Amino acid sequence: MPQATVTSPPLSDAAREAITHALATHASRPGALLPILHAIQDAIGWVPAQAVPLIATALNQSRAEIHGVISFYHHFRSTPPGRTVVQVCRAESCQARGGVTLEEHARRSLGIDWHETTADGAISLEPVYCLGNCACSPSIRVGDEILGRVSCEGFDALVDTLRTSEITSEGEPEEGVSTPGGIRIYVPMDSGALAVGAEEVASAIADEAAARGVHIELIRNGSRGLYWLEPLVEVETPAGRLAYGPVTPGDVPALFEAGFHTGGMHRLGHGLTEHIPFLAGQERLTFRRVGITRPLSLDDYQAHGGFEGLKKAVTLDGAAIVKEVTDSGLRGRGGAAFPTGIKWNTVLHAAGPEKYVVCNADEGDSGTFSDRMLMEGDPFCLIEGMAIAGLAVGATQGYIYLRSEYPHAFQTLHKAIDLARAAGWLGSDVAGSGRAFELEVRLGAGAYVCGEETAMLESLEGKRGVVRFKPPLPAIQGLFGKPTVINNVMSLAAVPLILARGAAFYRDYGMGRSHGTLPFQLAGNLRHPGLVEKAFGITLRELLLDYGGGSASGRPIRAVQVGGPLGAFVPESQFDVPLDYETYAAMGAMIGHGGLVAFDDSADMAQLARYAMEFCATESCGKCTPCRIGSTRGVEVIDRIIAGDNRDANLDLLDSLCDTMLHGSLCALGGMAPYPVKSALTHFPQDFGITPVTAE
Repeated sequence: MPQATVTSPPLSDAAREAITHALATHASRPGALLPILHAIQDAIGWVPAQAVPLIATALNQSRAEIHGVISFYHHFRSTPPGRTVVQVCRAESCQARGGVTLEEHARRSLGIDWHETTADGAISLEPVYCLGNCACSPSIRVGDEILGRVSCEGFDALVDTLRTSEITSEGEPEEGVSTPGGIRIYVPMDSGALAVGAEEVASAIADEAAARGVHIELIRNGSRGLYWLEPLVEVETPAGRLAYGPVTPGDVPALFEAGFHTGGMHRLGHGLTEHIPFLAGQERLTFRRVGITRPLSLDDYQAHGGFEGLKKAVTLDGAAIVKEVTDSGLRGRGGAAFPTGIKWNTVLHAAGPEKYVVCNADEGDSGTFSDRMLMEGDPFCLIEGMAIAGLAVGATQGYIYLRSEYPHAFQTLHKAIDLARAAGWLGSDVAGSGRAFELEVRLGAGAYVCGEETAMLESLEGKRGVVRFKPPLPAIQGLFGKPTVINNVMSLAAVPLILARGAAFYRDYGMGRSHGTLPFQLAGNLRHPGLVEKAFGITLRELLLDYGGGSASGRPIRAVQVGGPLGAFVPESQFDVPLDYETYAAMGAMIGHGGLVAFDDSADMAQLARYAMEFCATESCGKCTPCRIGSTRGVEVIDRIIAGDNRDANLDLLDSLCDTMLHGSLCALGGMAPYPVKSALTHFPQDFGITPVTAE
């Protein structure tokens, strides 16, 4: 009996126009598929099946390839969503601050599960595995707006608003009202600050000043990283900038009444910003401008040392630039911590008429937000670092691979690149050097595995983010088969200072083979979450207590997950171990990107270990069996251990499974998923129903 033919409904005029425009705009670009899919979904909310043959024809690819890419990435939808899409963050940093309760409440209150839409078509609910708003958790995303510190009551109020009115995007925050000569008042436009009301505070200040006839210059800066005080408002005085926070719109009239705009005392005042202990004890090198300057002001950037490194680089040949970076001891600020100079030297000497510099800005680890902060708060620093890398290795094109969860960073980088190009810092004649370097931002689409460098290259080329076999190394055969430098944001952002101040200046920070500083990101159950840039060698105890202020709940901190969802859980007994790459590797942990997620003694470590395996199963690219199958079996085995089902046999099985994943996986996703599991079992066996072994 012949099968019935399923006929898709005809495309609407708006959908057809969106597809036509996306193809006309992007089809001729290298690796065009993801930009095309983004453009279509941005316009109509999803990618219709009828678009697939049109895209396939335009790109000369098979329909199966197009379908494969759409189905691979979490971000793309192949069915129409509700009028508003609400995404709830499931990352560990949100879990540590009530995220589990929030996600359960969201599903119960809406009466739907993940990837479903309410009966009235108003709201679709989706999980997301990190929004990069870890210091203001728990977080959700509504359209392109990130909201932080969301309670169950706040979620219900939001839903009521969404049901009764059509949500409209407020667009990008205003950069500031420039009225020279007025009192300078700073309100961050960092997305973490925006998530807790900074835009509303800025509007309230502007309105109140106008009503009172107070002449102000409202400046939108990046965040200082003191997120528990956001929205943090600063007022410029002859003595320095004074800090007030956290400020709500309702606080603004009382602030003016107290004369805060002229340095008046108020209960929200913290004195001089630079003297706040959280900031005063830091060693800010990479973040020396963030929160101080206007992110998109070239004048501000140059007035605070910007482009000095690039000016030095244009006077040197590639080998001399590479030597400076090598001598600095700079290592990759990610999982592998590979020496940056060695990587650059390989690309410098690789044969090929065309080379690339790729910035891995797919910052997907729970508890990490330093990349986002820098891209939103000091974007020219990253641009300068990438231009220096291009001059060093002879590359003429750079790409920033940015995660789709960072809409504000995407807009900021686009504007910054246009400004840098117009000023001659990018283009065919970089800083008058006669050498060319161009730069483009490309959006990922919600696949954690694309943080692995070869999966990222596949994604940039418009494919599924599937890990490549190595060799060949990307430095020899990378993007589009050409020699490619791949570094993350923090590595590239460190380069301008190294060139400007010299290798020795940077190398003298840190300890052992861990040179320089690292922006540690404090998240989870802490009173003072935020960003702390310190030289390697500081301890967890110092970060958690001296900077983090201890737990927000007031209970003892039981464990800290260091280095993201694949990082080990570090118990209190190891809080005094110095944070450097080799020391942490020796104890079976990693520093990674510097993300720290703290849990108090109410945390269930068995459930957190289970989540690590579940996360790996969800995010696996599927190429290798240990990761693809091992993570799924791992969840099942942990469930049996927790339930007390033949516990000893299942513990042996889990140990064997972790060993196979650790040594047999193609990349770090499967290879490191055992770290949180094994560390939880070792340090917190009682949570698995296992009687701890005590020393005699």
